[in-house]
Amino acid sequence: MADQQIQRPRNPEDDWKIWTVCHPGTWLMPILFVVLLIALAVHSFVLAEGSKYNFLAG
Repeated sequence: MADQQIQRPRNPEDDWKIWTVCHPGTWLMPILFVVLLIALAVHSFVLAEGSKYNFLAG
């Protein structure tokens, strides 16, 4: 039992195995939608009327 060896990963041949655990079809679009919502919220705050951060108002 003590002489068993765990096979070391052979990169990059074994890189595809991460996608069996972290499938982009599951998490990619929800994360991108959250990033879009955060970007829209930040832009609406910065460009709001009367905001001191509004660089377009002059």
